[in-house]
Amino acid sequence: MRYRFTLLIVLITFSLQAQRSEGGLPGSFLPEFQAAIAGKPVEPVVLPKLDVARAFEEDSRTPGQNRFAAPMTADISMENAGVWTDLPDGSRLWRCGVQAADALGLALLFDQFKLPPGAQFFVYSADKQWVRGAYTEGSILPSGKFLVGIVPGETAWLECSEPAAVRGQSRLHINRVDYAYDRNAMVDAQVAGVTGFGTAEPCHLNINCPQGANWQTEKRGISRILMVFSNGLGWCSGTTIANTSGTPEPYVLSANHCQLIGENPDFDMWRFDFGYESADCSNPATEPVEKSVLGCERVAFRDETDFMLLRMTALPTNFNVYFNGWNRNANPGLTGSTFIHHPVGDLKKISVDQHAATVFAQQINWGGVFGISPANSHWIVIPDEGYFQPGSSGSPLFNPAKLIVGQLHGGNATPANCTVQNTYWGRFDLSWNQGTTAASRLRDWLDPTNTGATTQNGYIPPAPMLFTVSGNVQTHWGQPMPNLKVQLSGSATAATQTDASGNYTFANLPAGSNLTITPIRDTLDANGVTSFDLVLISKHILGLDPFDSPWKIIAVDANKNNLVTTFDIVETRKMILGLYPGFPDNTSWRFFPSTTTFSDPANPFITPLPAGSITVSNLQANFTDGNFVGVKIGDANNGANPGE
Repeated sequence: MRYRFTLLIVLITFSLQAQRSEGGLPGSFLPEFQAAIAGKPVEPVVLPKLDVARAFEEDSRTPGQNRFAAPMTADISMENAGVWTDLPDGSRLWRCGVQAADALGLALLFDQFKLPPGAQFFVYSADKQWVRGAYTEGSILPSGKFLVGIVPGETAWLECSEPAAVRGQSRLHINRVDYAYDRNAMVDAQVAGVTGFGTAEPCHLNINCPQGANWQTEKRGISRILMVFSNGLGWCSGTTIANTSGTPEPYVLSANHCQLIGENPDFDMWRFDFGYESADCSNPATEPVEKSVLGCERVAFRDETDFMLLRMTALPTNFNVYFNGWNRNANPGLTGSTFIHHPVGDLKKISVDQHAATVFAQQINWGGVFGISPANSHWIVIPDEGYFQPGSSGSPLFNPAKLIVGQLHGGNATPANCTVQNTYWGRFDLSWNQGTTAASRLRDWLDPTNTGATTQNGYIPPAPMLFTVSGNVQTHWGQPMPNLKVQLSGSATAATQTDASGNYTFANLPAGSNLTITPIRDTLDANGVTSFDLVLISKHILGLDPFDSPWKIIAVDANKNNLVTTFDIVETRKMILGLYPGFPDNTSWRFFPSTTTFSDPANPFITPLPAGSITVSNLQANFTDGNFVGVKIGDANNGANPGE
């Protein structure tokens, strides 16, 4: 059978960072929650049933881009769907269902995904056998996007718990749901196979069969890639790859045609699953848990040799990923070859050829959007053991020295008896230097200092140097500010809250980071503000009793125009009387670096006030000076509660 580049729109669960999942169970699964949720049934959001006949007809017009799931527009959020339940400890629980009749599985795509500290988010199937989570604040991506799927069956359940201190701070919005519909394209008709698990042909060899015994290091670089397009999802394979500087740049080598499987690839949502394999040679009854990274950018690609180089957003060191080496010689010693791959998104497999690979001297016509490969641009390999299928594309071809010499483009196979007629591999040596720009060749990325090396051994990337940023927030009269949100932005994005002493910490920040720290509190504008403050402001304006602190002068500038006038008295009075819900031109608190000084304390506005944040450039050590002073707007006599 001719190898077909199939748009395997299978869906899967799903981070700068890994898609971190903390484990555990949704609160609704636990006995202690049953009383609270009893009597509060949740009706799922019902999406239209997919017109399957039309989907098949669309597929017939795009040969080589066959799908088994199609996207549907959605508008599902915490504000317009699901049920909130208040819990005895002051926390609350949101439950929501998403349903599409007769779907084999559903993938959920979020265009907004924000979880505050302590919140947990889960997704599970109707039978509660398929569970993903807990996703937490550490799972959030800079893009704000997120992906969970495939949830087997026609209904997916979502659940989010918020601690009392962060009630109302979660933001989730699903803008798209992908509907799995094609049983044949999924290889078998069992819904359990919708995630890719267990769908490969039985003649494949698991990576931990005897054939993989000598490849236990190299296998750690192989990932399955879940690709997101505007018209669905698809599978490919790839490998992390070494560079001549030995640095941990998380480059992944895959195949150019993988980005052509669907329309408008959304690289922010492409997911890389490492360690997705059987523990031994047999196929397990239950699916292993993958270690996932969500998001990448495409840095280089070229049609002629069908390579694509991606850079993942990040790669956690605890994933224990190996960066595979390479050989860019025209004669790379291909007396035999091996490839490691994820066919149809299934567990990691290995295929072996004991014979010499040769250069294929003819053009290869792939058809449709996949075009024609020039003569002599590919290796041809016929494995003696193992097999390949759609989803294997992009997997690396290794020579006997365990160095990459190409990546899988395609080939011909007969599934009835698992016989491979041939496989074709884009030549690494030609991908290295034949492109005219950095965006069309490998040299610039994998040899960044231009050493001219022709081979590079693999390595485990060195652990990055990690540092901590910390500080304290107090009122300008010296009281600690607990339960205050502190936002980190720049090279890393995170949020935390101050403790009872006003202290906060951000840990595990890479060396070289450029960061901005910003305290935030804009609630309870009336906190500490009374008619007595109006009297004090009047006396200050009239010169009868001027304020003894520049911070008090800033505090009573209610309209934030860097002056203290009767207009500030008017604005404050309206807020006290409830005519304003809060100060219309100001926040309830303003924050300044604790190092702030004033050339004229009687007029702090004579020079521009500093920004309400602290910037850290090129982080090279623990930063402990992130200290701030909080000023309660409208409070002239330091009467505000610093914890509100």
